[in-house]
Amino acid sequence: MLFVDDEPPVLRVLKIGMRSMADEWDMHFAESGEEALALIRKQPFDVVVSDMRMPGMNGAQLLYEVLKLYPRTVRIILSGHSDLKDVIGCVGLTHQFLHKPCRLLELRNSLDHIATLNRQLRDDNLLTLCARLANVPSIPGLYLDMVNALQSPTTSTQRIAEIASQDPALCAKLLQLANSTYFGFSHTVCSIADAVQFLGVGVIQSLALATPLFSAFDRHKCPAFPLDQVWHHSIQTGTLARRIVAEYLEDTHLADQAFAAGVLHDIGQLVLANSMSAEYQAIITEARSKTEPFYLAERKCFGATHAEIGGYLLALWGLPFPLVDAVACHHEPNRSQTNTFGLAGIIHVANSLQHEQALHPDIVSCPIDLGFVHALGMEAHVEKWRSELSSTTV
Repeated sequence: MLFVDDEPPVLRVLKIGMRSMADEWDMHFAESGEEALALIRKQPFDVVVSDMRMPGMNGAQLLYEVLKLYPRTVRIILSGHSDLKDVIGCVGLTHQFLHKPCRLLELRNSLDHIATLNRQLRDDNLLTLCARLANVPSIPGLYLDMVNALQSPTTSTQRIAEIASQDPALCAKLLQLANSTYFGFSHTVCSIADAVQFLGVGVIQSLALATPLFSAFDRHKCPAFPLDQVWHHSIQTGTLARRIVAEYLEDTHLADQAFAAGVLHDIGQLVLANSMSAEYQAIITEARSKTEPFYLAERKCFGATHAEIGGYLLALWGLPFPLVDAVACHHEPNRSQTNTFGLAGIIHVANSLQHEQALHPDIVSCPIDLGFVHALGMEAHVEKWRSELSSTTV
């Protein structure tokens, strides 16, 4: 990891604050963009954390060079002097935009989550793919709805939230922006309604006008990919997850998080179908011929699944850890860092129950982890939700 700042006191604070990670991270420090670039040209770095405003080469210019040299590098701006113009200039170049003073524990935890998921992927092509992504393509109809809404002078935050809550890509991008500490929010944002409310229509319109904030999915890239079915399943999973939390845990705040996690949980499939189309076309064909879930065929081909790829991307983008964990572990809840029936477990159950109800030949059932359910003593609850869902579907 490379930390870059033209103020020596700031680098000293970073060195002291990150000292506890010295056994796990190989850390380097540079006092200018030029010095950092000289180090980067000698060896690749997994992560570069840079100040924005520095004499000579500024942070955006440095990260642009990093993107060209080593596109798989995680790029983070940590700056106390910025305005909306700076943010616009960094969209697509940076994965996260953090504001000074930043709590070092939060920065350390964020970098640790990225490093953990980085090790799980292992494949350089997948790491590069995620690191290069400026956005994930949206369902074409919803993309057009969002474009039209942002061009309307009478658009409300409610309308934008309504559109974004139906689409994994729109949801992820707005949550990424809302969790950027540049905007001054003192807490993490886990629901799409809160994200749109905090950002405001004006900021979203400005960013969308100046940058490729959103794009539309090209169905011709991967004809075998069941885009409409995956989209419909994501909304259903979010809806069921929200209902489970509202009824079982009686927690309205967590219910909103559960809905967002459900909408996001298969975002890794969109990434693969759009960016590795030929490989994913073959994976889909193999999975269908063997009537096995996509994620098993993905692991054979890539050594990782769409769940881990989606989780890594959301971690890069600075989304709150509960959402990242739920997406990354939704097929294997025992890999979650929480031992209770938390968000990862809820999404696992909601995803599996929704798969059971799928009547479309393109959707192969992903069974519930019975060992996980038994260990938590949740069998009766799961059977109740299955029964309720079956009666509703019928």
